[in-house]
Amino acid sequence: MSAQYDDIAEDYRATKTSPLRRHIEAHTLFTLIGDVSGLRVLDLACGDGFYTRQLKDRGAAAATGVDISAAMIALAEQEERKASRGIEYLCSAVEDMPDLGTYDLVVAAYLLHYASSRSVLERMCRRIAAHLRPDGRFVAINENPRQSAEQYAGYAQYGFNKRAALPRVDAAPITYSLVAQRRIISFEAYYYSEQTYAECLAVAGFAQAEWHPMRVADAGRAEMGDAYWDEYLENPPVLALECRL
Repeated sequence: MSAQYDDIAEDYRATKTSPLRRHIEAHTLFTLIGDVSGLRVLDLACGDGFYTRQLKDRGAAAATGVDISAAMIALAEQEERKASRGIEYLCSAVEDMPDLGTYDLVVAAYLLHYASSRSVLERMCRRIAAHLRPDGRFVAINENPRQSAEQYAGYAQYGFNKRAALPRVDAAPITYSLVAQRRIISFEAYYYSEQTYAECLAVAGFAQAEWHPMRVADAGRAEMGDAYWDEYLENPPVLALECRL
């Protein structure tokens, strides 16, 4: 996974300004996260630190970002040098990351579905759980395990497409293609069933795992109109996930 994001780091960063990412992804994530004032937060698959910085700006007492891509971490550290927030960044695969301490909240906007095998997925879940205090939470945006491969269509108006390798079994590749600065960038994620996610999270020590629908911010409806969002909301490619130990 590191190589594919190392090659597209700058272009991928540019996609964060799209209406979809501003009005659905970010809105859903921060609505579910809630108030972070005074919390220690670990942001996994942090990329260029886009959400890590927002978490710190929203009042987190401490924020740490981890990503497997050296190019992404370089962009995050560049931003930290421009305007220091006291954020620490680490380049590491989540399943292999060292002990970074205990956190109140672990966030991951797109992580678990990059596990290339069930064993890697389980290791990711274990490392996440190991960094949470007993009453802490893990909040993520993740591939929608309830979506059939036949539904992987209808997203061109939102600036991306996805297609799946068949048969759709655990660890079957899913290829995403995004429009970024007038060129197409692609990367792979992996399919896992809802049951597999539940089992891997349970083995790691999570007692609760709840999937949440994606939501559109009022500002997004005002900017783009209600109809613009209908196809995405009726067939969401991702869902939010909230877990507790």
